[in-house]
Amino acid sequence: MAGCSPNVFYLVQRNEVLAAEIQRQANIIHGLVQQEQQLREGLRQKEREVHGLVQEKQQLREGLGEKEREVVRLREQLLEKDQQIQELGARPRKRARAEDVPEVEGPRQAIQRNLELRQYIQRNLPLRASRQLNPWSSLKKRQLQNKKTMLREDFVEPSFDNLPDNVVKANVNFRTDDGISIDVEWPQGPNDRRGQPPPGDRSPKGRGYRHQTEETKDLVKWCVHFKDQATVSDVWWHELHMKFKDTIPPIGWMKQERGEQNSFIPYQLEENARDGNGASRSVADIIKHHLTMPANQHLLQGEEPVVSFRYGLDGRPQAKNNIIGAVMACITPVRSLAEAQKHPRTVKEEYCVFLYSGKEDYEEQVRVGARVFREMEDIQENGVFVEIEGVQKHVRINWYVVSDWKALAIMMGLVGPTGDYFCVLCYCNKENIAHFRQGFDLRTHEKAQMHYRDRRNQCGHKHLPVFKIPWGNIIIDTLHTFLRIGGKLLNQFISWTIDQGRTAALEKAMSDIGVNFYIRKEGTTQGPDTYKWKTLTAKELKTVIKSLPDHMSAIINDIGNTGQISIDALQGPQAAAVLRSMNQSVPWRNAERIAKLKRLLGEDAMVTLPNRHVGDDDGQTEIRVADIMQLWKDFSKVTDMQRHPELNPGYKEAATSWCERFRDTTYIEDITPYIHYFGAHAGDQMAAHPFLHYVNCETIEKKNHVQTRRYHLATQKGGGRYKSKWAEQLMQMENRDTFAAMHGIGERKKRPWGQNRVQEDEDDNSSDTGFSDNDSDPETPETPEPDVDEEVDEDDNRVVYDGDQDDL
Repeated sequence: MAGCSPNVFYLVQRNEVLAAEIQRQANIIHGLVQQEQQLREGLRQKEREVHGLVQEKQQLREGLGEKEREVVRLREQLLEKDQQIQELGARPRKRARAEDVPEVEGPRQAIQRNLELRQYIQRNLPLRASRQLNPWSSLKKRQLQNKKTMLREDFVEPSFDNLPDNVVKANVNFRTDDGISIDVEWPQGPNDRRGQPPPGDRSPKGRGYRHQTEETKDLVKWCVHFKDQATVSDVWWHELHMKFKDTIPPIGWMKQERGEQNSFIPYQLEENARDGNGASRSVADIIKHHLTMPANQHLLQGEEPVVSFRYGLDGRPQAKNNIIGAVMACITPVRSLAEAQKHPRTVKEEYCVFLYSGKEDYEEQVRVGARVFREMEDIQENGVFVEIEGVQKHVRINWYVVSDWKALAIMMGLVGPTGDYFCVLCYCNKENIAHFRQGFDLRTHEKAQMHYRDRRNQCGHKHLPVFKIPWGNIIIDTLHTFLRIGGKLLNQFISWTIDQGRTAALEKAMSDIGVNFYIRKEGTTQGPDTYKWKTLTAKELKTVIKSLPDHMSAIINDIGNTGQISIDALQGPQAAAVLRSMNQSVPWRNAERIAKLKRLLGEDAMVTLPNRHVGDDDGQTEIRVADIMQLWKDFSKVTDMQRHPELNPGYKEAATSWCERFRDTTYIEDITPYIHYFGAHAGDQMAAHPFLHYVNCETIEKKNHVQTRRYHLATQKGGGRYKSKWAEQLMQMENRDTFAAMHGIGERKKRPWGQNRVQEDEDDNSSDTGFSDNDSDPETPETPEPDVDEEVDEDDNRVVYDGDQDDL
């Protein structure tokens, strides 16, 4: 080969490659031919099976015809028997009629018959005379009872003994000459002629659950619901039954009823989930069950009604290290604004459609929820058919998708809040995040497909959306909007108190407004001067946003007015610069630098950073405390406008103006995606969807928390008491909760008065749910009504979520 030309050598190599490729193609063709033969053989086998099934069907039809003819013949025989029974029963048993007396009788028989007739007349004549002498109305109770006995023996029993056996009990009313009604029961006593009690009082034939009365079964259904809500184990329920046998149903009945409710709506285990730990159930079945409830049938008025539902998703850590997580997706009905104000939604109306063990990841959602997503798209396009009183009605379904920013970005295939094109609704980038009045191009499914294919300019589209719900129905959750913006305001204020060494004053102010709060400096891997503080719940954050501005002037000074900060707040380079300005040596560790400054200046001394001199107010003041106070108060007012429909026209301008003041008052670097949404999109979405505040994620957050708590309160030692997977157990709990919600189990009429409740004005038809922020006369304050978002008491299931587990 050394003497060959390079072109020849190349051709030889190419020939070998082509030969190998041809051989590979031949092998593929051979395999396809064999596969085709196998498929054809399988098809012929299926055809033979179908032919056999057709023959078997024909045989079954012939057998059915023979059985029907046999049934007709037996019915004719039964009618003949019934006719014979009636003919035999028509003959008197105790008293002889004239036609039954033999036409020809001997002298001895005539004498005997006359003697019996004479004795009968002598025996009954005094009784009949006494009946005429004493009116029924004048008889005493004992005498009246004797009269009833006589009527039963003389008239009722001879007549009813001749009736067919299927007449087992009767009540005959006698009307006397003086107008008295006498009820005579036959037979006497609680039992019928067969010795059996009435059906309502009849005791079960067996001890099993299937033999129990409907009243007992209804009690067991309620007990199953309350046992789930209280997370009482089977062991302790059995102990309760052994102590209170007449009140608490046995655990065997509970298990049987629980097993029936577990399959109330069929569910499927999703094998594509991580470790196969996922489950889903039919969206259409849930919608049909919800619409057929008596309380919701008004939604089906019209020829082709349109009903709206909200889809939401929420993830939750299952362990302290956040490695093990769980994700739950739910749907809930969307009511009109007037109906939502009058009847706030509850956790019971959150219907789980799928859940899995994992994280809020795009690939995991597609693997587990693909069945649900395709069904939602089909329902969006074709609607559902609901049977009402035997009539099929076609119902159109309109979907809304409401979740927090992270979940929505993942569902829509976007980069999320950390990317350049961060917004879920428009094509705004980080460079223009502070421009709230600029009309950015809105996202659509068509633009998403175009940018996804353009690898050079995807504009944030990493994947295609998981479903094709109209992009205009994608809504940022109002709960998380308040929490994230309020959390940013609080974090800013905490950092200023640390800089000025006023953490103790902040803790005291928090205590004065009733919030437990503390700031600690802890040694961590980031350094010994790292400050950490207690995370507030959503309820505590609301209190802080409303009440802390009145205490701000006593906590901090104007930012930048003095140019001084506490020694403890100095970072490493800052402490080194201060020591160098004092002509002191700089230790290696920052803790040693802080200790040296305290020895030189004192424990509570304030220092001025180099190149930062004190000047007049106009030249050095960066942020005034009065502006911060007003910013916080205005934020509370703007967010409260969501609960007042009459203020919706001014909501957009108020939200945009507040975001601009935040940008101009504080720092442009602190503008977050939620602030961009609040200033650029919240007003438009509120105008298009006035019910926006009433479909947020409070209920799904609460439901996710409740389900996780119910699962982890049970023992998981040795794999848990139940060997099924976590997702299957929770989906069975969901089915039991759905069964209870559909059948009104667990609902009771509550008193109109209670903790933090006020009496409703009968003349006022308004149903406003929220605190009023008007500037009325303080001498005549309005009585605040309970907030829909707040937890009024433990039994008020309007309360959906208090944010105990929500991280700011």
